[in-house]
Amino acid sequence: MDFNKYKKALILTGEVSGDLHGGNLLKHLKEISPNLEVFAMGSTHLQNAGATIIKDITKKSTIGFLETLKNIPMLLLLKDKLIKLMKEKNIDLLICIDFQGFNTILAKQAKEMGITVAYYIPPQEWVWGSEKGVEKITHITDKIITIFQEEYDSYIKYTKNVRFFGHPLTQIIKDANVKHSPKKDLIAVFPGSRKQEITYSFPEMIKVMKLLHEKNDKQFIINLPNKHYLSNIENQIKDMKNYVSITIGETYQTLAKSEFALVTSGTITLESLLVGTPHAIFYKFNSISYLMVKRVLEKKFKYPNYSLTNILAGKEVVPEYLQYFNTEAIYQEISSILSDTAKLKELKDVFSKIKPKLSSKNDRNILTEISEYILS
Repeated sequence: MDFNKYKKALILTGEVSGDLHGGNLLKHLKEISPNLEVFAMGSTHLQNAGATIIKDITKKSTIGFLETLKNIPMLLLLKDKLIKLMKEKNIDLLICIDFQGFNTILAKQAKEMGITVAYYIPPQEWVWGSEKGVEKITHITDKIITIFQEEYDSYIKYTKNVRFFGHPLTQIIKDANVKHSPKKDLIAVFPGSRKQEITYSFPEMIKVMKLLHEKNDKQFIINLPNKHYLSNIENQIKDMKNYVSITIGETYQTLAKSEFALVTSGTITLESLLVGTPHAIFYKFNSISYLMVKRVLEKKFKYPNYSLTNILAGKEVVPEYLQYFNTEAIYQEISSILSDTAKLKELKDVFSKIKPKLSSKNDRNILTEISEYILS
């Protein structure tokens, strides 16, 4: 099969997790098609993998409605710039990674221009039960690569151009040879990569951390994906430095040596599951944004829980804390989990049962299979 038919590609992602997935994907694309010239809207992972970065908007990544509105003027200008680039550089392959709203607009434009469009990690319409949304994505893409079986099941109803090879994180963690070997009394903390998470969720984590240290003598290791919010984090924990340390970009190493993790929403929940680290998830928004988010969740979200861990488990197996926090109650619940050997074993068993659902059905490298499909 000819994997060299595409000459110039554009990869689009707007979040830290998307940049991570994009960088890992691009390494494999380059192995298969070394002469492929790649431009990207992304950050350091894509750049290190060989892409020419057009714009890095990962620092602007947001959750919530009001927060997103601030970025609209910048995104409109960026849209025009990328459409111009696709024409001037004769882009013949567009790879969209997550970042739903913006990427669906660019995918539609590219499709109309005759450019092949591949959506890797497509909009999670499957968790919203939005058949209309699923069908819309099939109309503006040529190839869809899903990362969950349930996601594949939603898309296959509307197109044959969809594949599920397994979740790429299972391959990445396998290649990294990560094993959960926790140090007693060490808890990992992942404040997130978005400004809102650092502003709203992390202060709630700090309250719980202080109680866990005061009453259980726990130590903490905070891991950040990059240095963007390092000074902010350091300022928030300046009175906790005797029992809190900070690392940068050591997600799997941090999870592997921690007996528990406090995390925000997103990719880190799945990474915690795959490494085998019990965890609790914190969600908090601007109060006005939350009222809007709550209304959407109640109306459209088809699962009773919000974290990927609990959705994949089919029930609540790890604690989720949304918007309103009772610090003492959260401390009691986490402390109870940590002291319950049977509960910890149960969590490990649940994680072990979920992992095969996310893995490849054969011995081939998942990212190689994805790359071959995109380039075929």
